[in-house]
Amino acid sequence: MRKSQNRHTIDVVFVLALACAFAASILMVLMLGANIYGNIQKTSDMQFGERVSLSYVTAKIRSSDRAGGVRTGDFQGVSALYLDSEFYGEEFSTIIYTEGGWLKEIFTDKESAIAPDTWLSPELGMPLLEAGHLSFDMIKPNLLSIEYMDDYGNSVQVFVNLRSEGGGVI
Repeated sequence: MRKSQNRHTIDVVFVLALACAFAASILMVLMLGANIYGNIQKTSDMQFGERVSLSYVTAKIRSSDRAGGVRTGDFQGVSALYLDSEFYGEEFSTIIYTEGGWLKEIFTDKESAIAPDTWLSPELGMPLLEAGHLSFDMIKPNLLSIEYMDDYGNSVQVFVNLRSEGGGVI
């Protein structure tokens, strides 16, 4: 009787150990899955800001692509894109820039955008979407470089060909 009770105890311990090992492996797989999901979500968020910011800016450039209508410059210490337009004989500028983690835009008269002692400041811009840092550089009269840098130091550079400056048909 003693031998069968001993054997029964070993069987119970073996089954419990097997159940604990199974539970531990399930827990490890769940933790690994949660970590992978978190990484995918983080990457997706970073790429969303990048793609949407660059798409928005390039669409705005395409809509303002006219001779002398696209220029880059410094807006109160921030790299900015100036898109000039004309409405009813009046000249206006749209200033696109990033400030405080946001892609911002200001629509104003061209004189205020050009004046060095303007009343405009980066804080006045309308926040469009959360974004990293954008910098604009006119490489040639018809080639614009836009560099997007996220909060983690990753950067993407996009080149936009201005058709109006190259003599092309818009």
